[in-house]
Amino acid sequence: MRRILDRMSNPIPEPQSAAFLPVARRLGGLLVVLVILIITGRETIPFEIRVSTPLETTPWVDPAKTITIEGVGLGTRLIEAQLLEDDGTLVKESHDTGSFSIADLRFGKHYRLKVSAERPWLHQTQSREWTFSTPVLPRIESPLNQQLDADGRLQLHFSEPVGDIRSLGTVPFTVTRETDGKSFSLTAKPGSYEQGHLYTSTIQWQTADGIALPAFEIEIGTAPPLNAEIDIKGMKNLGIAMPIEITFSEPVQDREKAASSVRVLNASGETLPGKWLWYGKQRLQYRPDPYWPAFQTLEVQLQPGPARSLQGGFLARPITATFTTGADRRIEVWLDRQRVEIFENGELIKTMKASTGKSKTPTVTGSFYIYARFPKKTMKSTGLKPGEKGYYEVKDVPYAQYFHEGYAFHGAFWHNAFGQPASHGCINLATQEKNARQGINEDAGWLYHWASLGVPVTVHETSPPKNPTPAAPLTP
Repeated sequence: MRRILDRMSNPIPEPQSAAFLPVARRLGGLLVVLVILIITGRETIPFEIRVSTPLETTPWVDPAKTITIEGVGLGTRLIEAQLLEDDGTLVKESHDTGSFSIADLRFGKHYRLKVSAERPWLHQTQSREWTFSTPVLPRIESPLNQQLDADGRLQLHFSEPVGDIRSLGTVPFTVTRETDGKSFSLTAKPGSYEQGHLYTSTIQWQTADGIALPAFEIEIGTAPPLNAEIDIKGMKNLGIAMPIEITFSEPVQDREKAASSVRVLNASGETLPGKWLWYGKQRLQYRPDPYWPAFQTLEVQLQPGPARSLQGGFLARPITATFTTGADRRIEVWLDRQRVEIFENGELIKTMKASTGKSKTPTVTGSFYIYARFPKKTMKSTGLKPGEKGYYEVKDVPYAQYFHEGYAFHGAFWHNAFGQPASHGCINLATQEKNARQGINEDAGWLYHWASLGVPVTVHETSPPKNPTPAAPLTP
């Protein structure tokens, strides 16, 4: 019984060959499956090289975008990747990697991309090649340092047509594209910038196909403020014909519009009529029409806005000045009678003999005003050199009062022919200065001390039948 039990607990082993048969059968089945997988996998499991940018259909590749190349499919890997320029220059390469990335391409280049991949377990290899280009970077043909013009504009010009552009900075601009696509006008929003400042703006732009181009900066200057000076500021006892001269710091555009900004007010705030006359592009003369009122303090106002420099600068604030007028004084000259008549407040107060211009050097006629005064003045002929016929030079001529160009009232100590023409065009008056003759009147000195800048002067060719009096004085 015991032997039987031992045999049951320790059965006799089977031969080894019998045990190996099932294993072999299983291994054979696996090999069959593997062969089937290899055969079908080569056909059904993806194996390709994928590029993130469709290089075959894209006309231009954006240099700012990264191009990624990778192998697709189970077990696929890149074994070689090269990026070359069209002349063969190697830009970048990689070996035995899962992916290949291209960044920071250059504008205006042609490239060739060569990639090889393999899948060892399926004994597969593949090679691909692409050619592509990046867009040409247009040249910026306008200065990168500009000043806004008088209308608040600046211009940008490019060598090639470009797409949209934007300006980013402190000063907002409206962008206008010209029809050629190469030129743009940028107009600053009115009131968005100060005069005499420098601003920076970043320009964002694109190719005509919409590819972003590297941004660039421009420096934008603004015109300096326009300034002006009023010549009679603070002057007193001026004649009633004295014009106001305003000198601008720069040439002025639209001078008629600029002149409209001038006002002259009396003490009651009323605007007094006047006429303006430009001398060049910077000097404006404003004359009363017909005269300023006597014995008044008047205010000149130059309002900002209308007056603008050629660069676009304008007055930052109003410019004002005050002056006072004296009595209503006027001088009348009668060439046919060789007389000078002096009127004050409408009354004839003095008559003087005079010597005016000879027939070859006549005295000018018309309405004028005293614009310059000198107690002593050296006078010489105009346009002639010493020794030439008609040349003269007289030093220390007393009491010279100029009323038109080189024409003046002045004392003449070198002759005593008053009452008949004897001058080169000036109006000679008797004087005791440097004069040895006895009993000579001091008419020139009297007129000099009585008159002032701005006193009206009227020179008549002939007298009326009766000696008229000038118009009644303007009452204050």
